[in-house]
Amino acid sequence: MRNSLLALSIIVLVLRMVVTTHDVRAETPLVDKVENAILSTKTGFRCTRAIFNAPPPLVPSQRPLVVETWDHTIGDGKRESVEVMIFQVDSRTDAKVSLSPVREGKVATGWKVEKLRIGDEGYLVESGGRVEVHFRKGMIVVTVSSDSLPLANRFAQLVAAQIEP
Repeated sequence: MRNSLLALSIIVLVLRMVVTTHDVRAETPLVDKVENAILSTKTGFRCTRAIFNAPPPLVPSQRPLVVETWDHTIGDGKRESVEVMIFQVDSRTDAKVSLSPVREGKVATGWKVEKLRIGDEGYLVESGGRVEVHFRKGMIVVTVSSDSLPLANRFAQLVAAQIEP
């Protein structure tokens, strides 16, 4: 009896690990495509993955696929960085809802929002020297932020190009 219980426990544990591994791999092809696209066009940038720590999302189905910072030092010693956050939701409706605060201008005081042609719906959010590009394409929601508008825009365009319609 004891050996049967032990064997059953091991089988359940192994199956759980296989299912968990399968789920994670199912979500990474987009991240791999994005990272490969950035690495092939933005030479010298280094990627550091992060842990997403924020209040609960507006849309319960929202799952982070990746949160990462891309940075490098340019010739004069100045550091440039871009933060990329990619989320997946369960429906296009959820994707629309996730952008509703930006769409409705519910941003921090001093920040301005303007529409941006990217993906199915996109916005540029600016305050002083900081810029963010928020967009959705299909069931993917993305935020790209940087101190450089051209850099944030280029990274956002690279990410958008990797997302299938």
